[in-house]
Amino acid sequence: MTTANPISLPNYAGVDFNQILQSVLAFGKIPIAQVQQQVAGETLAISVLGRIGGDLSSLQSALASFQTIGGNAPLSASTAAGASFTASVSGSPLASVYSVSVNQLAAAQVSASQGYASNTNSVGTGTITVTTGGVAHNITIDSSNQTLDGVAGAINAAAIGVTAQVMNTGVPASPYRLEITSNSTGTASSFTVSASLTGGTAPDFTDTNVGPVSLDSMAGTSTPTIGGTYAGTLSQGYHFTVTSGGSVGTDPITIGYTSDSGQSGTINVASNYTPGTPITVANGLTLSLGSGTLNANDKFSVAAFNPDIVSAQNAVLQVGNQIVTSASNSVANAISGLTLNLTGVGGPSTLSVSENTANEGATVSSFVSAYNKLLTDIKAATQGDPQAAAPPLEANGPLQSLALGMQVGLGITNLSKLGISIDGKTGQLSFDSSAFSTAMAADPTGVHNTFKQIFTALNGTVTNALAPNSGLIASQTVSYNNLITQQNHQIGTMNDQLLKQQDLLLAEYAQMQGQVATYVNIAQLFLNTSSSSGSGSSGLSSLA
Repeated sequence: MTTANPISLPNYAGVDFNQILQSVLAFGKIPIAQVQQQVAGETLAISVLGRIGGDLSSLQSALASFQTIGGNAPLSASTAAGASFTASVSGSPLASVYSVSVNQLAAAQVSASQGYASNTNSVGTGTITVTTGGVAHNITIDSSNQTLDGVAGAINAAAIGVTAQVMNTGVPASPYRLEITSNSTGTASSFTVSASLTGGTAPDFTDTNVGPVSLDSMAGTSTPTIGGTYAGTLSQGYHFTVTSGGSVGTDPITIGYTSDSGQSGTINVASNYTPGTPITVANGLTLSLGSGTLNANDKFSVAAFNPDIVSAQNAVLQVGNQIVTSASNSVANAISGLTLNLTGVGGPSTLSVSENTANEGATVSSFVSAYNKLLTDIKAATQGDPQAAAPPLEANGPLQSLALGMQVGLGITNLSKLGISIDGKTGQLSFDSSAFSTAMAADPTGVHNTFKQIFTALNGTVTNALAPNSGLIASQTVSYNNLITQQNHQIGTMNDQLLKQQDLLLAEYAQMQGQVATYVNIAQLFLNTSSSSGSGSSGLSSLA
């Protein structure tokens, strides 16, 4: 409340007008403070009701899980150690044990061109056609994108279900390849690539390619050539070292070779070798030597390219005696209600589908915690301690009836089937997970019935208490809010009245101040007059 500045009067008659005013105002504030204290208590009550409402919501969630378990117990899938797949429940599987083998994983096609010396080498201009799903997509290659990098960007911009990139393989002489990968696994996502380009070296995604030869360290004068039709499945480099040199066609020459994948061998060049004659190396590669010499430790190398890096294929698995194929390694309903995620090839491995007792035990534990917290919070909010301040919802009959009703409801259920016991004094619940597991193993039907019994006993009470408009929490919250609104209005009215009283007192005291000032002035004038005339008057002098 805003008050005016207190008046300040001379203390002529020993009367402190300021103190009087402040005392009157302080007395007027007492009932306002009392109502404000009531508002604070009701605000706290609303907060506590919100907390109890949260407790009820937690209990309601636990009861919903009880209903699910009681009606159709959730199942979980587990696999044997070392299985080449994982499994998850995605529907309503049957509890059973299954045998699963993974014969083949699904794969996305990956194809690559022959090698280039640089990622900026020109491929020419014209059209590259990528056919996916039976649809041919023509991609224009012009002066703006006629390099390997440019072609990769143009393919990706077309958004046709494949991704292109330029990769540096590190192989001799021509390490850069244009690689294209399908965005999806399975044979239906395979693709083909063809090129109609002029003015450069077009990428070839169909044929194997060899070369060019890299003369790594050559002192001799003979020029080696690597040719043939490459039959290897790997794209890799072959590295040659002259171990015994001489003149080609005159001296016997020995050349050793290794491949990046670990192949090795020796090539013997006879003294009567005819220059230019192909000599078989490995995997369809041939070596031809030109006239001249080869010196010991002369080195040269070549890269051989296979366009097929990964072939598109479907996953193949066997469930029992049934073969199942899938375009994806995530296989739904090969076993009804389950999704298998394939991680490798192998098997057979055991897959077990059974009731998830561990999760059910955790659900019981959550129920016990939610129930206990609700009872604890209701008791703390409604039952006072004679030695302490009254609780915010003291003697709240509806809340106490709610707690009692739930205790009565639980009293007609066989809680021991869930490993639950009740403290006879406090009403608090305790959960024994071992007892629950034992009961589940001995009598699963009885356990499921108890889940249903508890849901039936408590759910109606909890649901009614949480009803949005008519429920206990909502209705009491509205009641307190309405009361707070009324009291705030009352506080405003009382403040206004006190301000008016203050204004009246200020006006009255101001009037009194004026009167006193007038009397003081008259008295002062009289004294001054008497003092002036007293110099010649013995009577006045004697008064002085």
